[in-house]
Amino acid sequence: MLRLATIDLVNNNGQSYGPEAFVENLEEVSGGRIKVEVTTKYGQSAPEAESDLVEAIASGEVDGGWPSTRAFARAGITGLEAVEAPMTLTSYAAEKALVSGPVADKLLAKLEGTGVLGLDLAVGPLRRPFAAEAPLLGPEDWAGATFRVYNSPVQTDAVRLLGATPVNLGLGWIDEVRAGRLRGVEFDIAQYAAMGETTEAGYSTANVILWPKVFVLSVSQKRFDALSDEQQNWVREAADKAMQVSVDATYDETTIAQELCGKGTRFITASPDQIAALRTSLQPVLDGLAADPANGTLLAEIQAIAADHPEPDVPTVPEACQQGTADDQSAAPPASPGTGAPDQVSDLPDGEYRVEITTDDLAAAGLDNHDGTSGTWTLTVRDGTYEMRCRPIDDPGIDCGQEVEDGPLDAGYLRGTGQTVTLVYDPELLSKLTGCKLPVSETLPDHCGPGGGGPLTWEIEGDSLTFSGDFEPWTKIG
Repeated sequence: MLRLATIDLVNNNGQSYGPEAFVENLEEVSGGRIKVEVTTKYGQSAPEAESDLVEAIASGEVDGGWPSTRAFARAGITGLEAVEAPMTLTSYAAEKALVSGPVADKLLAKLEGTGVLGLDLAVGPLRRPFAAEAPLLGPEDWAGATFRVYNSPVQTDAVRLLGATPVNLGLGWIDEVRAGRLRGVEFDIAQYAAMGETTEAGYSTANVILWPKVFVLSVSQKRFDALSDEQQNWVREAADKAMQVSVDATYDETTIAQELCGKGTRFITASPDQIAALRTSLQPVLDGLAADPANGTLLAEIQAIAADHPEPDVPTVPEACQQGTADDQSAAPPASPGTGAPDQVSDLPDGEYRVEITTDDLAAAGLDNHDGTSGTWTLTVRDGTYEMRCRPIDDPGIDCGQEVEDGPLDAGYLRGTGQTVTLVYDPELLSKLTGCKLPVSETLPDHCGPGGGGPLTWEIEGDSLTFSGDFEPWTKIG
């Protein structure tokens, strides 16, 4: 058994393909002889959680995981900071060249003797500025702003040089934005959408990539040394395959950005002069990394990769989404307010539908239960509304999205046309059903969490309902 951990879910934004493939391939390449158990949300979303995870892997408390390069410096392990050199690696093509090329081996060599065995790097999301009130374009916009960083000295130095005040926060940043205490955040488009955010920090600087989040597929050296030669080969093969999966994957930010446009998010482009001013302000960070014995040579090689891929990835969005305020939904077709879904009530027939998924079912399919897929799930559809409940089969906290109470987990409205449906989450409705507090928060206790999903395609045959991407069909029970 390998006990891995992650500060989020295994694929927290829907595009973290490397970590997901690592978990799946550990069991696949070993023919099921290596079992994997993943602890999700390690550290309870604290800003220090990822650095704490690095330390836990180094000590052998945790067998492995995929902390990103940003986390190692605060854990006392230096040499990976150059990966976050501001505005240097600005595209997925550049990231792919990094993780699959010789620089990756040199970066992983920095971990020798630390207790962490770096197996491979994997492509992660590109991080941009997201802001409340108005976009952060040139240094003049950053001046005096409070801006979320994630436990990284490079991020902290960069934000200070732009004239802003860095604030070290985990997922609690959204609550600080809503309270008016935080102006901006470094984040990625896919996770922003996955969290259900829309206009909270609804101005994204589309053509400014601050830095990439690059995963380090890792195991504890102590745990690795205790494995047989054959088991060690399986672990290395699983990591190699996962790296390649992350390189072969497509990272479509445009589709997600266009959906966010319909919910009020805006993607604003900085001018060439503003880009140049940002680079000038950030140059001391690059100079410091260049002068650092642990990072200087690697920075030069990373800059060479960046020179081969100079253009930043910029999502393609309608012109209306490149201007205006971050609550104007005119950039998309008519939709249910704030959702991007069609106005029409879905044709999904009324009824009560149920599916039971066990951990054994998942294991038989070669899947893990990192996101709490297991449980007895019940979907109630009535007059264009939905309510999702789940009853644990095993211990609470394992099944049902790792919730511990048997009650409604999600509720709202069903919108769509034909065989397509979007679950439009209504936190006020869920609050009435459960007593959870508003506003929506992933960190505040007793508050309603995010919900909804789609668009999904659906099909009914007899009493069997199947949604696109479902593990098993639902059975109509009422």
